[in-house]
Amino acid sequence: MRKVLTVFLSIFFISFYSYGGDLNSCFVQAAARYNIPTALLIAIAKVESGFRPWVININHNGQSVRVINPKSYEEAVYYLSYLHQNGYNYDVGIGQINVWNIKRLRIDPVSLLDPCNNLMVSAYILRENIDKYGFTWDAIWRYNGRKDYAYKVYRALISMGLVAQRR
Repeated sequence: MRKVLTVFLSIFFISFYSYGGDLNSCFVQAAARYNIPTALLIAIAKVESGFRPWVININHNGQSVRVINPKSYEEAVYYLSYLHQNGYNYDVGIGQINVWNIKRLRIDPVSLLDPCNNLMVSAYILRENIDKYGFTWDAIWRYNGRKDYAYKVYRALISMGLVAQRR
């Protein structure tokens, strides 16, 4: 399984898809800093948020119960501050960083509304998983916590043309 993952991710290419130059450089910098494939980080952001930098997801018992799509940064700050101060279980930003990781890493949740900062934290969390479980699909699904997540990331890699589909 590890060889399959390595082969797929080693043949990726970075397109300027729909992210724009600035966001693309954020993906490249975060991936380089934590030595993970850029394509993998891009696929995770697609699956997690659809590349929406301010999206907030409220969770209950491991399930999404409400997605908030703020129209502005200020609106995102308002929602995020309320959720954090009132003890909600939520995910925030382009990489959907969970409040558990926010608390564990002692991060100001509002700082995660910056997509470059969010991607840096996403890459850090992914690197932790890879260090613990190896460069495997197990490490990837643990980013999200559900086993079917690895398949979603794999499908995103293919649909965006970031890896060749295996025949």
